Amino acid sequence: MDKKKSRYYTNKKIRAKIDKLLFKNSLVQCTIGENSTEEEKEKARSHTQKIAYAIYEVDKPFAEKNFPHVDFCEVL
Repeated sequence: MDKKKSRYYTNKKIRAKIDKLLFKNSLVQCTIGENSTEEEKEKARSHTQKIAYAIYEVDKPFAEKNFPHVDFCEVL
């Protein structure tokens, strides 16, 4: 993906919004560890997917590049 196609690299407001969402995702990810239950892991995956969808609505190329494991067909 060409960075020029992503508004994340050219629009400060878009970048700030995405950065806030990525920060929320980092908080979720840092709570998951070896001792986490499957339920906790699934909850984290679900939360990450919701964040990825929110990013997709703001900047599709950025979301597709940074969340390749998420199926964005469900957003459409």
